[in-house]
Amino acid sequence: MQNRRWMWSIIVLTAIFMAAALITLRAAEKAPVHPPPSAPEESATIADDPTTAPDAAQSADKNVSFPSDI
Repeated sequence: MQNRRWMWSIIVLTAIFMAAALITLRAAEKAPVHPPPSAPEESATIADDPTTAPDAAQSADKNVSFPSDI
């Protein structure tokens, strides 16, 4: 009797999971297609000049502190 109860519960749970998967796949099929993102404007793009050295005063390495009580 106990084995039949387990078998039926497994069958019911499998059917529930299969139905959920089917519903999810059908919903993904009907999802609206988003347009591709637009390209940024030329004026919004910042040109990086690799020939200039970074400013040492603005370096993040200057303000690094290490805990001394480890």
